[in-house]
Amino acid sequence: MMEIKDLLTVFFAFFVLCNSGFAQSDDLLLLKTDGKVVIGDTTNFNTPDGYNLFVEHGILTEKVKVSVKNSADWSDDSFIKLPEISEVKTCIEQNSHLVNLPSADQLVKEGYDLQSMDAKLLEQIEWLWQYTIKLSEENEKLRNEVEAIKRGN
Repeated sequence: MMEIKDLLTVFFAFFVLCNSGFAQSDDLLLLKTDGKVVIGDTTNFNTPDGYNLFVEHGILTEKVKVSVKNSADWSDDSFIKLPEISEVKTCIEQNSHLVNLPSADQLVKEGYDLQSMDAKLLEQIEWLWQYTIKLSEENEKLRNEVEAIKRGN
């Protein structure tokens, strides 16, 4: 499987062979002097600060690995901050989205950072498991009470 570094090397070689050093309407790849790479329409590009690669029309890949530089980038404390069900219900009713997740409008306007969204989605999954465990314990307790009542009659 081709590594991203190898893929960029191929793109760079393609750029050297096909590019005259400035953006033209028929260019498919542009390697800017600041190290940023544009793939697609190179005449209409704006690679934001903090990003080095822009691909028009998206990227299809079989695998993406998100690097976490330290444990502060990833939170394991979602078990501690479980919201009450009433808070979740209110958030859904008032905001049309779950607690700690962005609205659809915000996602359309700003997009999202994959690492951050992964952490938020895992937090939601951890909360669901906590609620499931709580419901299972309550169900078991009620089942035992029903059985005790049946035996008492």
